[in-house]
Amino acid sequence: MGGRRSARRKRLAVVAVLAAAGALAGLLASGLLSKSTHGTGEAIPTTAPVVSTTAKAPQPSAAETTSFSPGDWGMYGNTPDEIRHSPLTQITKQNLNDLGRVFSIDFRHYDSTIPKGEQSFPIVVNGIIYVTTAYDYVFAVDGSSGKVLWHWKPDDTGVFANYGVNTNRGVAYCDGKVFVLTLDMKIASIDAESGKLVKEVPISDAVPDATQQYSYSETQAPICFRNILIIGASGSDYGVRGFTMAYNTDLTPAWSSPFWTVPPDGEGWRRFGVYTGGGTNWNPATIDPTTNTVYVTTANPSPIFDPQVRPGPDPRTDSLVALDLFTGRMKWWQQQIPGDQWGYSTVQPALLYDVRIGGVKRRVVSVATKEGTWWMYDARTGAPIYQHLKLLNQLEHPALQPGKPVLVYPSSLGGLNYSPSSFDPTTGYVINSQAETASVLIEKANPTAVNKYKIKGDVDNGLAAGTFGYGPKDWHDYGSVTAINTSLGTVAWKQVVPEPGRGGVTTTASGLAFVGGGDGVLRAYDTYTGNPLWSFQTGFQIAAGPSIYEAGGKEYVAIAVGGTATSSYGGTATQLQVFALNGDLKQSLAPPIRPPGAGPGVLRAPPLYLNGGPQPHTITLQLVASQSSATCDGTIDASSHGGMSVSVPKGWTVYVTFSNQGATCTDGLAVVNAPGGRTPVFSGGATAAPVSGGGVAYFKFTASTEGKYVIASTSSRSAKEYVRFDVVGADQPPELSLPNGESFAVIGRPGLGGSVAGG
Repeated sequence: MGGRRSARRKRLAVVAVLAAAGALAGLLASGLLSKSTHGTGEAIPTTAPVVSTTAKAPQPSAAETTSFSPGDWGMYGNTPDEIRHSPLTQITKQNLNDLGRVFSIDFRHYDSTIPKGEQSFPIVVNGIIYVTTAYDYVFAVDGSSGKVLWHWKPDDTGVFANYGVNTNRGVAYCDGKVFVLTLDMKIASIDAESGKLVKEVPISDAVPDATQQYSYSETQAPICFRNILIIGASGSDYGVRGFTMAYNTDLTPAWSSPFWTVPPDGEGWRRFGVYTGGGTNWNPATIDPTTNTVYVTTANPSPIFDPQVRPGPDPRTDSLVALDLFTGRMKWWQQQIPGDQWGYSTVQPALLYDVRIGGVKRRVVSVATKEGTWWMYDARTGAPIYQHLKLLNQLEHPALQPGKPVLVYPSSLGGLNYSPSSFDPTTGYVINSQAETASVLIEKANPTAVNKYKIKGDVDNGLAAGTFGYGPKDWHDYGSVTAINTSLGTVAWKQVVPEPGRGGVTTTASGLAFVGGGDGVLRAYDTYTGNPLWSFQTGFQIAAGPSIYEAGGKEYVAIAVGGTATSSYGGTATQLQVFALNGDLKQSLAPPIRPPGAGPGVLRAPPLYLNGGPQPHTITLQLVASQSSATCDGTIDASSHGGMSVSVPKGWTVYVTFSNQGATCTDGLAVVNAPGGRTPVFSGGATAAPVSGGGVAYFKFTASTEGKYVIASTSSRSAKEYVRFDVVGADQPPELSLPNGESFAVIGRPGLGGSVAGG
């Protein structure tokens, strides 16, 4: 019976997937090489000044360059292009259900003064994991056994409690050393083998006034390439002057001076106040080895919610900037949000890759923003290709009004915060993990009046209430995972998840995308269809991205868990959890997030059962057997005994992914005339063979004849379990009907696929 929830039942569930083909994405995109408009109606510039560069310095010899093996995860995004893609293929769609936890490390067991909360992105070199915690601790861990080899602690963590932030997102490895940036604006190099401090230098030695006294801090992971260490800093909200700087591996400056994102104090648009500034780049840089170009993203202007004291576009804040690796000279820049007044930023690491657009191979760089939009540019010139592609379900942010509440989607927490995206070369998709958030902002009635009492390093966010405003009534932030077809600049598929996405995405050459959620769940998606294939409850909120590596011939997935206090009630633990095939399948209890029941954000999300396929006139379904019952006892949850039905137009192609998660049984699917049938009514309309527990099978068929059929289990113990499958006239839309009476249709123009709409 469909309403019963016995733990000893077989479950065949239609899993939520939203895959939008050309029409959906076409509705979202602003168009190829077109100017897009901002929420205020102001046109976004599509050109930027170009600064000539000096001749390139000689490239280092091979002996001076650190190289990594394919099994390493050698830097924040694995490779200098920051695409977060692993070439490893041992973990596949077919064996995912054997993926389990092999070890966990609680860093607070080694030092109880380490704060709870974890946002570190581990790197792995020669089988050794290097990972950080809050307060800038660095740990070296054997990637096979989980043994802690050494850990390093800064000398002055006692003062870190006075900082407004305490997180650290990772290290760089170069020249046999591990490099970490500390909250109090220092660079430390640590011997990678022994964990001993090699050298430590204040950043202010090379970057004037870059000290904690002026409200700078360091939370980012640096990047080292060709023995050049690239760093930025945090502090935009305090009006600091954003910069990028380069160092040699002996921590001497590699550039003659920093690249300053915004003008000096009192000049240009910063002349209106001593705490006007911003434009920091507090996430890792991206590097093109073919052109020796560094791409950095920049944060919001300050005061964060007070545009009146910094009128105009505030150039090079909320921007993508291209620099010369050897000199720091600017090549080009493009701004995504001129005159930002909602606390948005362009802060996630940019992605660099090759893609065919209109049949022509192009080298491009793309980035998503806290506003929740996606942008692509020509990597060499900065010329816009795709702009302002909407990634969120709700994106509305009217201009702020002094003394009046303004509801905005998203809040300044995102959108795309520091959450890095991944480019999957196999599909050509960029996959993002988003936070679907909202906030009410009340600008101070007279925000400019605070100016005369401020000194350098002070902050006033311009709001009358709250650091980031306050949450709307009956709203709960949630999350989503979105794939973009980079050739078309369109959304390929989308999944909604219960909690905001803060950690980021990692893809593999076996067609998997791993994503951690604020609900504590680590998920694996099919990169092509968006189908969720595997999930594991880690027990704590996740606000970091997975790193995938090989040690001793075995592939591992490592992720930091514990979350951040600014999302999903995180900041609950400080752990590293590592997964591999044949690991422990026992999952943890879910962390407390909110009172029971779906949050309003989830309830307002679009239905996610029916999918427009990747090609015109296609539908994609995922069916999961025994999702919660290893003993394979039978019923179907949401569609027991035909309670759910799918209608497909005659002539359409149906792609089916079938996963049998029952550990002790085999099962299959077939499109038949009635439950209990074994002969498929359409050619190819069945699994080729029964699927063993933990296996995945794929099949496709064309719905060539109108009529009423069922997609049914081929197991004798589940003969009465089925989904109704109707083939309707070619002029009708695909449709899904749920047991509660709701129905949803896929609506689209002929030849362009479609999007989901309520019916």
